[in-house]
Amino acid sequence: MLRMQTIRAALLIFCAGICASACAAQDNPQSSPGTPPAPAFGQNAPVLSPDNPPVTGLDQPSLDLRSATRSFFAPALQLSESADTNGGNQLGGSDLESITRVIGALDLQKFWTKSDLFLEYLGGAAFYGNPYQVKQLQDVGIEGVTRWRTGQATLRDSFSYLPDGSFQIGYGGLPGLGLTNTGMGIAGQGTALPGSLTNEQFGSVGDIPRLANTAIVDAVQAISPVSAITVVAGYSNAHFYDPTHTLINSDQVVAEGGYSHLISRHDQIGAIYAFQLFQFPQNTGGEVFVHVFNLRWSHTLTGRLSLIAGAGPQYIDLQEGGNASYWSLSARVQLHYKMGRSSVIASYEKFTSAGSGFFAGANTQAARLGYIRPLARTWQFFGDLNYSHNTKIQQSFLGVNANHYDGVAVEGILRKHLGRTYDFFTIYRFGDVSFNAPVCITGSCGRSAQRQTGTIGVEWHPRPMRIE
Repeated sequence: MLRMQTIRAALLIFCAGICASACAAQDNPQSSPGTPPAPAFGQNAPVLSPDNPPVTGLDQPSLDLRSATRSFFAPALQLSESADTNGGNQLGGSDLESITRVIGALDLQKFWTKSDLFLEYLGGAAFYGNPYQVKQLQDVGIEGVTRWRTGQATLRDSFSYLPDGSFQIGYGGLPGLGLTNTGMGIAGQGTALPGSLTNEQFGSVGDIPRLANTAIVDAVQAISPVSAITVVAGYSNAHFYDPTHTLINSDQVVAEGGYSHLISRHDQIGAIYAFQLFQFPQNTGGEVFVHVFNLRWSHTLTGRLSLIAGAGPQYIDLQEGGNASYWSLSARVQLHYKMGRSSVIASYEKFTSAGSGFFAGANTQAARLGYIRPLARTWQFFGDLNYSHNTKIQQSFLGVNANHYDGVAVEGILRKHLGRTYDFFTIYRFGDVSFNAPVCITGSCGRSAQRQTGTIGVEWHPRPMRIE
């Protein structure tokens, strides 16, 4: 009898120990950085870990992983006032103008056992003072993820209609979760290849509305605990409502395939092949075919550092009054580092882009440096520095007569939390687009469009409403 009581007590203590360990693991899933994700996420291979996803996929290691596991709906409203030295974004312009922006945001976050859904809508208007104009702002983003035991598939789509190619308010300045923001993306996603699958403009001139959409489907399939294959298909377009018919509309189709392999706990290597097709109106350049091959390497320290580097040849085939082709280099390096409470991101990319409406295709080099730091308990600073150099790859009937242009943007955002539902922010932004020859767009002529903007505003974001 005593033996049976002893056995029962031992079993009770053993079961209690198991339950305590399981509860601790649930309360602190990051306690063991090297441990693969829990099976509840449908992932049983380290190569599928969100801390170190496949280097050939679209997801990047995030140093601040999404910790929210509850479904909710969240609204937000933002009101801001800007003083702009060149509100019309004209070439050679220097006319101080006031701009009032009213932006609303609606965010939905929904979790199921094997699927996640994120939706965001930004909408509002910009009121220009001289001359008085009203321009609408529309931006919609969606991300849907479904998982199975050895892989996952993700659908992403971003649609925007904006007066001059951007909100003119960068990362950290817009309300909402940031799904629609294609700016710095300091905790967001990238693309497997340099510059592919993006509708981002590398500079804009004139107050010209632009409609853009990017749709991407990607899938990851683990073939062993240390190896995975990735496939990506995407479509992107940009349409400019330019009354002078100067800027060039474009469409882009991309198909990618890649293989990733973990060579150690923190390092990955991978290989990617992609086909890109750029389409322009026939009288402006027709079609451009691009074949790209990249070798990639990544080094990740969970919660601290992520370094991704890749390079390879690309073959460009132009349909310009016949066939013209040549080889060039594509490359991408990105460093994301977290030091204490601050985050730094630095990146460089060299790739073929659609030309941002100025050219029917361009060889683009883009560099970016971003910084985020809480300054105090209720203050936060966002800094962003961008530079791009764009060279024309073919002559076209439309567009600009210059052979290359440079785009520079510097932005600083200081945000103050006023309780749990209000924020106050102030923003300074400098932007410059410079061509190597005089050009004319929307009735203004010159070599550069330079503007400085100072903004103050307030944002209201009530507590999210849970969805059961």
